[in-house]
Amino acid sequence: MSDQLIRHDTHCRLCGGNRIATVFKLADTPMEDQFVIGPLEQPFFPLELALCEDCGYLHLPHIVSPEASYTDYVYVSSLTVGLTHHYDQYAQKIINDWAVPASALVVDLGSNDGSMLASFKRQGMQVVGVEPAASIAARANQAGLETVNDFFTAEVAANITGKYGKASIVTANYMYANIDDVTEFTRSVARLLGPDGIFVVETGYHPEQMKIRMFDYIYHEHFSYFTVEVLQHLFAASGLELIHAEKTAPKGGSVRLVAQLKSARRSVDPSVGELIGEEHASGMRDAETYRKFAREIADAKHQLLSLLMGFKAAGKKIAGFGASHSTTTLICHFGLAPFIDYLVDDNPVKQGRYSPGFHLPVFSADKLIADQPDYVIMLGWQHRHSIMAKHPLMNGTQWIIPLPELQIV
Repeated sequence: MSDQLIRHDTHCRLCGGNRIATVFKLADTPMEDQFVIGPLEQPFFPLELALCEDCGYLHLPHIVSPEASYTDYVYVSSLTVGLTHHYDQYAQKIINDWAVPASALVVDLGSNDGSMLASFKRQGMQVVGVEPAASIAARANQAGLETVNDFFTAEVAANITGKYGKASIVTANYMYANIDDVTEFTRSVARLLGPDGIFVVETGYHPEQMKIRMFDYIYHEHFSYFTVEVLQHLFAASGLELIHAEKTAPKGGSVRLVAQLKSARRSVDPSVGELIGEEHASGMRDAETYRKFAREIADAKHQLLSLLMGFKAAGKKIAGFGASHSTTTLICHFGLAPFIDYLVDDNPVKQGRYSPGFHLPVFSADKLIADQPDYVIMLGWQHRHSIMAKHPLMNGTQWIIPLPELQIV
């Protein structure tokens, strides 16, 4: 494990405090989305959650270099179940709710294949994306969605404003948690915004995810696990004011936030204080809340492994459905690799590859029809309803649903 690949922070990256408590130590895990063409040695890195007891920031103290994540990045937004439809609704709602004028400039940060840009473009907006993964940025540009292939910095912000002017909307969709120096990143957003512009963040929201035992959203690309309270302080330190917050459904529970420049004139919506109040009532600043959650996950692991050991002892064949960041966390932390013969996934980019670290082969779902395993573990359990509807199992094959409660369907 090279020092250039990983570092260990012993202080809070937001407030600088050193009262850092480890609250959930997961199994060491390879880079979760590095599905490879052929089996090769891949390093495993420490994966744990820590809480700053001064400001309440929940984060990974072990940081793997973003360059390691995005060199051979294969995740594509448009293939995530339901996300394109969600972005269409999302873009329309932002424009309507905040009275954004026609043809205004929208900049999407971490824009991936341009799915969010396309949604805004369909609403008549001028769009520019910023995406560090070269192959995916090229894909967006080929689709006519102008995309800067770079990490977002103050220099990139200056280049965009020099070419297009200030932005009316800046969005960060499921990427804000992936930023190492998130304070400097947010200050660069403030430089990009017009006087009445808004910064809209949608990110996973662990206060909701924990209710369904969704621990597999924890992985190395997600450096931060934000509460509304922490984001309110982060925005304020970066020249912005949080004015609206709401829960949204994707990814097992998310939160959408709207901020403006401190000099802007919109009032702060009561939703901000209401969600912060809920966070306090739920103990989101209490280390024991997360340690209790870790114990619940340990119990779920024990139940599943006991079941699988019995099936393997009886000679049963077991496949896994899902090849993504979260399924790697689930396989590693629950120790599932010895029980799974292969993986299937609907994403053609993953098919023909091998899973990170354990190198389970990935096939299309047609493999289930040809092979007829006894059981299929629903690794992508958050999407179980849509997956089960699309892929009815045949000839006695049964689904194993590991979370939030263990079920055989």
